[in-house]
Amino acid sequence: MDPPSMLAVDPPLHTRYRKQVARAFTARKVGRMGDRVQAVAGELLDELVGVEGFDLIERYAAQLPVTVIADLLGVPEQDRGRLLALGNEAAVTLDPGLSWRQFRRAETALREMHVWFRGHVERLRAQPGDDLISQLTLLDGEDRLDPVELHQVGLLVLAAGFETTVNLIGNAVAMLDQHPDQLRWLQENPDGWPNAVDEVLRHQSPVQLTLRIALRATEVAGRRFEPGHGILLHLGGANRDPAVFDDPATFDVTRSNADQHLAFSAGVHFCLGASLARLETAVALRTLYERFPDLHVAGRAERRGTRVLRGFERLPVRTVQETPLKR
Repeated sequence: MDPPSMLAVDPPLHTRYRKQVARAFTARKVGRMGDRVQAVAGELLDELVGVEGFDLIERYAAQLPVTVIADLLGVPEQDRGRLLALGNEAAVTLDPGLSWRQFRRAETALREMHVWFRGHVERLRAQPGDDLISQLTLLDGEDRLDPVELHQVGLLVLAAGFETTVNLIGNAVAMLDQHPDQLRWLQENPDGWPNAVDEVLRHQSPVQLTLRIALRATEVAGRRFEPGHGILLHLGGANRDPAVFDDPATFDVTRSNADQHLAFSAGVHFCLGASLARLETAVALRTLYERFPDLHVAGRAERRGTRVLRGFERLPVRTVQETPLKR
């Protein structure tokens, strides 16, 4: 999250980094990823056939996006489980006010990720593939990224590529479980899944907070900010704005303007992977409920302890309805 991370720099430096990474997230390239996302979802669900109860986060919601982003970045299959675990440990660094124990655990995970990534880059320099990191290592001239820039860009894409999408899938399943009538409508009208994903993004924003720094003296809603002042923005609150959304507290997968949310931020820092996250989640949900139409939450769900990221640590589900006892 420190410079030269794209999260922490503005144009022209931000423009230079974003241009290189954006090549992997064009509409055409993301569209071509649909078949791969569908295949991964199918493989994961094949493993769950006959398993009546499981943790949706561990067995599905976390596995799908980490597999897709690992493919994009050339991560070997044997490393993916380790990176998922490290990413979960490091995610708390987005939160303010960490305890010393949380900080130490997260810092240890981050150090391991940095060590792994350096080795990963060296492997791809020696044997480049068609993945994004290989392409970035081969840049030359003005486009060339130095080792620190490459490191920051690559790790940001890696972490952002699965952390938020895991939350999005879990949040969606929890909301649909609470609104079975809307789930039935989606099962009968599968073209509605993309809009449903946007309504989950609006109603249960996977990223609740973000920070901006005032570059010049300005006034917002009667409050004056001087240069250098931090402004904490509650995206989850903006997405419930009654001036934008009618009856904003209501979850409605048919909402006509659901996509006007700020869950992916806005402006030059708008999420590069937004289209991929939408695609992954729509495919993940449609395929999940096609395979297990009676899937429902069964047991005690556990929210993550983070404040910036909103999602589930554990979401137990069953794939079949329990048969009532005969009396």
